[in-house]
Amino acid sequence: MKGVWHKMSPVNENFGTNCDNLDALIKEISKISEEVGLDNVDPVGITEVLESHSQPLSNEELYDLAQQVTEQQNEDENKEDRGTKEM
Repeated sequence: MKGVWHKMSPVNENFGTNCDNLDALIKEISKISEEVGLDNVDPVGITEVLESHSQPLSNEELYDLAQQVTEQQNEDENKEDRGTKEM
C-alpha cells in the first residue's frame, strides 16, 4: 500500500490506513481535492470516508457490492451492444 501512496504523494509515504498522522493526510487530501477543482470536500467528510474504509465489510455488504458490480457490467455490455448495432 505504501508504494501506491508514494506514487500519489512522494513527500510522505506513511499515508495509508495505519497512518500515524491523520491530520497531515486529511490536509493533503483537502489540498489535492482543491487542486483538481473539488470545492465541496471538507475535512469532516474526508474523516468519515477514511473511517468507513478502516472497518471490515459484512457478508451482506460484500454481496451488495458484488451485485452492484455485476449490474454495472451488464449495463456496460448492453451499451456496447447497442453502440455496435447502431453502426
